[in-house]
Amino acid sequence: MKKICCIICVVLAVAALCSCSNTDYQKVIPANSPLVVKIDVRSLAEKSDFQKSSVMQKMETGLSAVVSGKDMDKVKEYMSDPMELGFDLSVPAYAFMVDEKTFGITMKVDDDTAVSDLLQLLNRQGLSSKLQEKDGLMCGTLLDDFTYTYDGRTFLLLAAMENGGVNKGKLAQQLMELDEKEGFVSTEGFSRLDNEKADVAVYMKPEVLSKSWMKDLNMEGLLPTAMLKDIEVLTSLNFENGEARLSTKRYARTPEAEKVFDELNDNMKKITGRYLDQVSDDALIWVGAGVKGKWLLSKIKENKELNGLLFAAERAVDAGLMLQAVDGDVSLALSPSKAEENGVEYLLQAQLDNSDFLNDVDDWKQSHKDFGIVMTEKDEHQYLLTLEGQNFQWGVRENDLYWGTVGAVEQEGLSKGTSLQPFKKQIENSTLFIYVDLAALAEKSGAMSNVGTMSQMMGFFYNLKSICYQMLSANEDVIIVEQKSKDKNFLKQILQ
Repeated sequence: MKKICCIICVVLAVAALCSCSNTDYQKVIPANSPLVVKIDVRSLAEKSDFQKSSVMQKMETGLSAVVSGKDMDKVKEYMSDPMELGFDLSVPAYAFMVDEKTFGITMKVDDDTAVSDLLQLLNRQGLSSKLQEKDGLMCGTLLDDFTYTYDGRTFLLLAAMENGGVNKGKLAQQLMELDEKEGFVSTEGFSRLDNEKADVAVYMKPEVLSKSWMKDLNMEGLLPTAMLKDIEVLTSLNFENGEARLSTKRYARTPEAEKVFDELNDNMKKITGRYLDQVSDDALIWVGAGVKGKWLLSKIKENKELNGLLFAAERAVDAGLMLQAVDGDVSLALSPSKAEENGVEYLLQAQLDNSDFLNDVDDWKQSHKDFGIVMTEKDEHQYLLTLEGQNFQWGVRENDLYWGTVGAVEQEGLSKGTSLQPFKKQIENSTLFIYVDLAALAEKSGAMSNVGTMSQMMGFFYNLKSICYQMLSANEDVIIVEQKSKDKNFLKQILQ
C-alpha cells in the first residue's frame, strides 16, 4: 500500500511539474505557422538599460496623460519592476502568424493574480473590456483591436492583420486547446529556433510570405526565385558591446533545393587571404570571395543585368575568357583617390589557374580601334588601357590577374592591408566577405556620395565604425555592424 501511495505521489508531482512547463505557453503556436519570432525580453531590457532610457521616460510621460488616479502609481511600479506584471520574463515571449490574416503573441504566466490585476487596471482606464470567464479561460479585448485569452500558465494575444472575417475569440480558444503534436513545438523548426541563442530570432517559411519579402531573401540572385518556396529561414539578431550581429541560416526542404545549395557550396571556396596584405590601408570598401570562374560566368550569363555589364566590359577585353580562367581568391578594393577630389580608385585581383587568354591580346588591340579604345603594352603582360578619357592598368603576374585604375595599381606596392587584419580569421572562414568602412565614408562623403552621406548620418547617431557581410556557406551568412567604441551597446545607444 505504501509503495502504491509513493508511486501516486511521484506521478502527481511529475504531472504538476509538466503542467507548469515552458511548452504550455509555446504549444498555442500552430505547427503550420509561417512565421515565428522568439524574443528574449529580459536580455533586451538589460542590454538597452531600458528603465533608464529616454524611450522609457517618454512612455511614462505619455501614460501619465492617459492613466488617471492611483492607477498611475501602480503603472510606475510596473515600469520600475516589470516582474510585477505577472509574466515570467526568464523565458522568451513569442510572436507568430497564425495565418496570412492573423498574428499572435504568447507569454508564460508567472503570477495569475498579478495578470488579472493588470487587466482590471486597464479596464478601469477604458483600455480593456471587462474580464469574462469562458470555458475555463479568462477572455477580453484590448484597445478594441486585440483579443486576449489566458489561464494560469499561458497568456495569448491575437490581432487581425486585415479587416473582417476572423473570429479571434473562437480562434484563441482553438489555439489554447491545441495538442502538443499539433503545435509548432513538435516541429523541427521549433528545435532550430529554440536552440538559437539570440536576443531576437525569427523562423520563417518564405512560400507563404509576401513576394517582396521573398525577393529580399534571394541572396542577390544566387538562388533561383522558384526555389524560395523550398527553403526555410532562421534569422537571429544579437546585441553585444561594440556590435550588432545578424545571422541567417537557410534549410532545404526538398531534394531540388538541397541540390542548389550543394552546387553553390561546390563552386564557392573558402577565401585563402591571398590578397589581404595588398589592400590599400585607406580602403573604403573591400570585397573578397573564393570562386570557380567557369561556374560564375554561367551564373552571370543567366542574369540579364549582369550579362549586360559583361557585354559592355568586352568592348575592352574578352572578359568571359578571363573569367573562365579564375579559380580561387578574388578581391575588389575601393579607396579614395589621392589625385582627384571626391574620386574613387579601385583594384580588382583574381587568382588564375591559367593565363591562356593572353594569347589573344594582339587581336583585342586591333578590335579596340573600332571603339576608340587605346591599349598599349607597358611591360611583359602588363597593359595600359584608355577608355572614354580614363586610364586603367591590367595584367597578369604569376597567374594573378589584376585590373584597376592607375592610381590604385601604383599604391598597391605601398599597402600593408592593416584595415583588414582584424578580420583575417573571419575572412578566411568565409566564401564571400564584404567590408565597408563607415567611419571613413562618413569623413569622405564626396566619394560614392550616397553611401557617404548615409554613413555620415548613421555615424552621427550611432557612432558606427564598419559593417561586414560574411557568407560562411550557401546556407549561412552573418552581418556585423561594429561601433567605434567597444564598450558601448548598440541597442542602448538607439534607445537613449
